[in-house]
Amino acid sequence: MKNLGSIGDRIESTSQEFDPVVHEISVMRQIILERVHPFDLLRELVSNAAAREVGATEVSIKYTVDDAGHVFEVRDNGCGMNYTGDKNIPGRLDRFFGLGLSSIVGIKGDEFAWKGLGSKLAYNSCKLEIETACANGDAHRVEINEPWSTIERNLKPKPKIFHYPADSNKTGTSIRVIGHPPHSHDGPYSLEQIETFLRHRTFVGFTKSRENPPKITLSVLGQSKVLPFGFRELSAVNPQTPPEGTLVIEKSDSMTKSGTNKSVSATLRGFITWDSEQYQLSDAQMNCGLLLSVRGIPYFALDMEKYGSRSMSISNPGWKKCCLVLECDAIQEDMNISRSGLVDSERAAMLKELASKMFQELEKSPEYLAFRQIPKKRKNIAGAEDLVTKKVALESENQKWVVWKPKTGKPIVLSREPENENDTLAILWKLEALGGLPFKQFQTLGHAGYGPDLIVHFQEDNQSNPERYTSVEVESRFYNYKAHGHTPSLYPRVICWDIGASPKMRMKPTDKNYKVLAEGKDLQVHVFCIRKMDGIQVVTKSQIE
Repeated sequence: MKNLGSIGDRIESTSQEFDPVVHEISVMRQIILERVHPFDLLRELVSNAAAREVGATEVSIKYTVDDAGHVFEVRDNGCGMNYTGDKNIPGRLDRFFGLGLSSIVGIKGDEFAWKGLGSKLAYNSCKLEIETACANGDAHRVEINEPWSTIERNLKPKPKIFHYPADSNKTGTSIRVIGHPPHSHDGPYSLEQIETFLRHRTFVGFTKSRENPPKITLSVLGQSKVLPFGFRELSAVNPQTPPEGTLVIEKSDSMTKSGTNKSVSATLRGFITWDSEQYQLSDAQMNCGLLLSVRGIPYFALDMEKYGSRSMSISNPGWKKCCLVLECDAIQEDMNISRSGLVDSERAAMLKELASKMFQELEKSPEYLAFRQIPKKRKNIAGAEDLVTKKVALESENQKWVVWKPKTGKPIVLSREPENENDTLAILWKLEALGGLPFKQFQTLGHAGYGPDLIVHFQEDNQSNPERYTSVEVESRFYNYKAHGHTPSLYPRVICWDIGASPKMRMKPTDKNYKVLAEGKDLQVHVFCIRKMDGIQVVTKSQIE
């Protein structure tokens, strides 16, 4: 009896423990559907095969296509998967069948085991076949038909297990997943697609040193190759002699939360570069930005800016020119079940704070500040080299020069023969200043790098209407007015050095040698050609002398 109110108000209550019902199949179905990448299955199966406890020296990965869809197979020559049939002492094969969360429920997993994710993803298929042989001579063959269809009906898949004696000298496991996932109708994957994922998101791209790694072979639709082990980009630069334009980074740090014994250690490794093409860095290659590596396996990319990078991630040199790996084993239990991100946890927050500290220290370091100056240095060097090249060209006997010969007086050298729009503008303005243009009036009022090239006061001849603040477009060669995105009503006049070899518009001559009318459908443009104006000559250096 419990008194819950004022005098006279008495309420009788009873209490009992409530055991919540967990719909295990529904939960597992949702976990399976949360896979992020179509090759996540391969990541998990390869991790299982390559774990130290398995002891494999060879791992082969095979991809084919049949009527059911995509077929993935991972084979190893390790210790095999023993079967006990005892829930209290489950063997490796027993654990693979289970839809539970493996280590979460107290069952010790292998080196890279993660809540039985590999077997869960394998169930998302039309058929699952397993062949395994152990050193004790036991061999097992397993068939699971329509595992995903069974789970969709909220039922547990029923494996068929066949036991038989095996050669004790030959151990290993083959897991073949047919039609993964059943609903996928995408075209076949290429060798390059699968290799790229394996090298940057699985055990194949191991970011730490490892003794005696297994030989890994990939076969895709009949094409086979041995995959180099390790995250290749991390060894692409010699830290002792990095090339100019590339900065090697390796920094370790740790932090302990005040008042507790909770600590996180991490290592930031890799490089940043102004020459990303040299290392084939790109988002499509999955090798740029900041990647999180746990126990040596690179799992997913982190947002560099959110993890404390300011200058590096934005433009100096920008995340697409960075190849950085953040290694932190302590964060293993703070990944989400699909291993595609970190959960909101205390350790995850500590790792973010630690990474931010490391980035801040790096971005203040003399080495990084010197790295930031490299583009400016290169620009100065390139400018000097370009200047030398231009000087050599200008001094060449083959260099052509534009000369204007006035009606009275000596000829005047204006500039080299135009190679671009700016050269044309230089000649135009010199002629304007010298009074050498064949117009009644041409007065430049302004020049813009966009919109109309020039705003001018213009009168073509004595019989023409004087126009104020009109627009004129300037081109080195006149080819196709429309192709440049110009509108005749806005740019009715063009001054060019010369008419291109094959103009895309009909050129109609006029009574003036230097003027043509470019005609097209619904448009007409007045084109004035400087090369053909009176007094203009193109000569060589020797002719000038």
